[in-house]
Amino acid sequence: MQDLPKRSRTLKIFVASPSDVTEEREALARLTRDINDVLAFLAPESRLTLELVRYETHTSPDIGSPQEVINRQIAPDYDIFIGVMWRRTGTPTATDASGTIEEFRRAYERRKHGHLPRIMFYFCDQPIAIPDAAELEQLAGVVRFREELSKLGLTGAYPSHADFAEYVRGGLLRAIRDLLQEESRSPRSGELEPRTETIDSAANAELLQLAAEYEDIRRTLPSGGPRTRRMTAVFSRMKAKAPAVRALLSEFEKSESPGIRLAAIAILQMFPNVEHLDWLATRLDNPGSEKPFVGYQAAVALLDAVQGLPLEECGRLRAALEKAMILAQTLPQDSDRLDVLAMAQQELFRRCGT
Repeated sequence: MQDLPKRSRTLKIFVASPSDVTEEREALARLTRDINDVLAFLAPESRLTLELVRYETHTSPDIGSPQEVINRQIAPDYDIFIGVMWRRTGTPTATDASGTIEEFRRAYERRKHGHLPRIMFYFCDQPIAIPDAAELEQLAGVVRFREELSKLGLTGAYPSHADFAEYVRGGLLRAIRDLLQEESRSPRSGELEPRTETIDSAANAELLQLAAEYEDIRRTLPSGGPRTRRMTAVFSRMKAKAPAVRALLSEFEKSESPGIRLAAIAILQMFPNVEHLDWLATRLDNPGSEKPFVGYQAAVALLDAVQGLPLEECGRLRAALEKAMILAQTLPQDSDRLDVLAMAQQELFRRCGT
């Protein structure tokens, strides 16, 4: 029997942001075009295309408030949600603090009932001038929303507008890989690209510097929101370097340096690996073997593993989550780790059942 032609597949990426990050929106448009060009050249047989969904290209003038028009004209059937904020939350809507926040809540509500959309939210850490009263109110809204999302394990940070593409590229490619793997249900399709064991020495040197920077931040700054945001920014930079140093994962895990072990977790957030699940679960022994920030990022890596590893690993995923939850409950006042692990358990039940 003649094989039927492979059906084309369009992955839709919805971008939500206020008006102060137009550079990031354009960078995401360029990145989408670049990935499409690579797919067309290297894997035309895949018939896969990315479509960036945004109000600039997917809405037209209509009656109603701007957000009402967007909600009405853009169908909530996208596969990936990417949110971006800097110093503004945006214009309030009839139901929420801003259009961007309303769009996130719509996406998150849909995500609760299925595996779509994959959600990523990025915050820009580029310094700003001293704000006036109105700008200060907007900035306070960003801080509150960022703290809310950090408890869900959905946030990333990047240092400047110009750096956005570098930081979002890895997360976007990982989301694409996970979605295609979920659709194919292939038990061994762990990666889209062949794994390389080469090590970028320059990237490794930068990552070691980041590990030292993390340890310096923890040692010199008092506990609180500013220190956590600094450490989160360092961790985001580690994730950007992860593809170039992933061959060093096992070596990093064995290090006596907390910063280097954090780098191992950054690699596992980008590249889930079933052989390292137990090591991740053990990172939740806080503050016995690791600090809570490391435990939190390990919990996020376990959530990523639940989303990205094949279904034949359900048993090992369940065992790792059970171990992580037991360890995390020894520090119940630090609820962020427990919240992320609870999300991972819900996702595991959705994918694997009882």
